[in-house]
Amino acid sequence: METSMLSLLLQSMLGLAIVLGIFALLVWGMRRLNLHQGGPNQRDFKIIQRLYIDSKNSIVEVHHKDQHYLLGLSPGGMVQLHGEMNPRGQNLNEQNLSELTHNHLKATPDE
Repeated sequence: METSMLSLLLQSMLGLAIVLGIFALLVWGMRRLNLHQGGPNQRDFKIIQRLYIDSKNSIVEVHHKDQHYLLGLSPGGMVQLHGEMNPRGQNLNEQNLSELTHNHLKATPDE
C-alpha cells in the first residue's frame, strides 16, 4: 500500500511538472509573438526628448521617418503643437522648444 501511495505522489508531481512546463512554453511563445507583432512601421517612431511642464502635462518631441513632431500631452488628450521637416537631424533645442510652447499657449484661447 505504501508503494502505491508513493507512486501516486510521484505521478502527481510529474503531471504537475509537465503542466507547468507547457504553461511556461506558452508564455514564452506569446511574448515572442508579441515582440514581432508591431512590424517595422511602429519601430520608426522615436521619442527624442520630453519636457515636463508639471506633474500632468508634458511636451514630447517625436521623430518619425524624416519628420519631427512636437506634441503636447495632458490628461485631456494629445495636441500637435508643431510638425516640421528636419533634414539636418538636429533636435529642437530648449530655446526653440520654449518659443514654440509659448507661441502655442498664446495662440490657444483660455477656457
